[in-house]
Amino acid sequence: MSKVERSYKSILVTRDVYEKLKTLKKAGESFSDLINRLIEHTIIDSGLEKLAGVLAKDEEPAKTFEEAIKEASKYFRWVD
Repeated sequence: MSKVERSYKSILVTRDVYEKLKTLKKAGESFSDLINRLIEHTIIDSGLEKLAGVLAKDEEPAKTFEEAIKEASKYFRWVD
């Protein structure tokens, strides 16, 4: 059985950024996992912005979609 090697890099963040990241971190989640999750959500959000442009043509579905995204954002703690 081969052992998977991981390489590591250190990054510096200000104390306030560290505290914000710490509050977003789920139980058992490493900071690397958290940062990766946030990056994935950013990529998803950029795709959602494109979709929102398509939905802008019809106001009612766009409002429903916007409310669903707001609720999901709160649930997954993507926003405050």
